[in-house]
Order: sequence, then C-alpha cells, then structure tokens
Amino acid sequence: MSEAHATIGEYLAEDEPVQVLWQHLEGLVGVDASGVTRLERLTLPAATIFLVGVFEGEVSKGGFRQFLGDTSGNFTAETLQALREVGAHVSVELLEKVLAPFPGAILTVDRAQRLDLIAQADAQEPDYFAGFDELYNQHVDSQSPHRVENIDSILLDYMKEHANVCLMN
Repeated sequence: MSEAHATIGEYLAEDEPVQVLWQHLEGLVGVDASGVTRLERLTLPAATIFLVGVFEGEVSKGGFRQFLGDTSGNFTAETLQALREVGAHVSVELLEKVLAPFPGAILTVDRAQRLDLIAQADAQEPDYFAGFDELYNQHVDSQSPHRVENIDSILLDYMKEHANVCLMN
C-alpha cells in the first residue's frame, strides 16, 4: 500500500485512487478499545467517502441485512446522507426502501435492538432483504453487466470535487 496523504486530491495519482484512499481512511477511523468507530476524526468529505465505501462493501458481500446488522448499521443515517451527497441515487432509493418498515428504529446505534428488528422483519417476510439484495446486485454491484450506478466512478468524481480537502479534522 502506498503512503498516506494529507488531502483527498493527493490520492488521485494512485493507480486505484478510491480503493487506496478508502483503505487509508479505514486505518484512520479505526475502532477504539470499546469497539467504537471514530468518524469524527475525519473531515466531512473524507467521512462521506468512508461511509459510502463501507456501505458498498457490506452490501456487495453480504447484502442489506449484513450492512444493518454489523457495526456499519450504527451509521445508517449518516450513510444515507453520504450516499445522497455523492449522488448515488439508486443506492439511496434501495436503502430508503429497505428502511421503510422500520420507522426510525433501525437507525439506532444499539446493535442488539437492530438485530431484533431485523429478525422481526425476517419472521414477518422471510425474503424481505433478498429482493433488495438482488436489485442492488443487478443495478449497482461492480460485477453486474446491467449496472446503472458505478460507486467507484461516483466516488472518483467526488474525490475530484473535494481534492483540496484534508482527510483529518
């Protein structure tokens, strides 16, 4: 991995700027001894890139259930805002639809409560998340030939727009 840079724009010279920046952001955010992710260490644009990357990784690998059930679910509201900020409209629409049956409660940082809500949704409709996962895989996932939303391209454009912004507060 290349060395860490001070500004978002410095990553644009990397062979894979989005991936390299995201890996560095992951190291900067870290998880403290209590298991808490420290987003406040990052500037808003850097945190936006980090959250969109986490969302894309979680949903691509394990679906919306995994995104909501893991620690990434602690930042559901912030992730939704980050997706809006970068212009990931398909992802915003899908996440909003996933969250619709959970009137505000799914946004809790209490993981046990979120897992209970997810289990209730599964009990009421066993394939609830599967339909949204399939739509994501068809329209957003990088492996889909029918992709209409390219998260890497969106993040690269966002990086260019915020090239002079530092990573850290």
